[in-house]
Amino acid sequence: PTPALIVLLLGALFCTVLCLRNMLDRARISQSTAQMSEGNLSIRISTQSMLPSNKNLSENINRICDGLHSAVEEQTKSERMKTELITNVSHDLKTPLTAIITYVDLLKNEDLSTEERKDYVDVLDRKSIRLKTLIEDLFEISKATSGELKLEKVDLDLVQLIQEVQLELEEEIMKSGITFK
Repeated sequence: PTPALIVLLLGALFCTVLCLRNMLDRARISQSTAQMSEGNLSIRISTQSMLPSNKNLSENINRICDGLHSAVEEQTKSERMKTELITNVSHDLKTPLTAIITYVDLLKNEDLSTEERKDYVDVLDRKSIRLKTLIEDLFEISKATSGELKLEKVDLDLVQLIQEVQLELEEEIMKSGITFK
């Protein structure tokens, strides 16, 4: 065999090895992306011994899959939090409503004294205000999550805010016996 023929055969062999390696890399990529497309977001394409171009492609696909996995986890967490919020809000709304219904039933008793009626009406007043506040808070949360609530960023003097809160709650602070510093 002539040296030119040997070089040609070695070149052909090298090209064949590269083509086979590329085919194996692509098969591994294809198999992994098929599993990813079926929802298996925990799978990763092994980039060990891959050709550089296939390695870059696989790393990019792995990063996309990581991003999808994170997004699905966030969505699941969000759904769980919404369910908990609905449960808590339902309980919080039911509590004053149950009290209102109970006190209305008590007021139906004709044998009540004027003082008892006044006390029951006071309780009804407090519970209905509480229920109204809860419903208003619920609407605010609904606006905030729907994107309808417009937020405006402003600078805040935290020291001034704390002083204002302290002045507003001065009576309760004095009763508590707690020293604020």
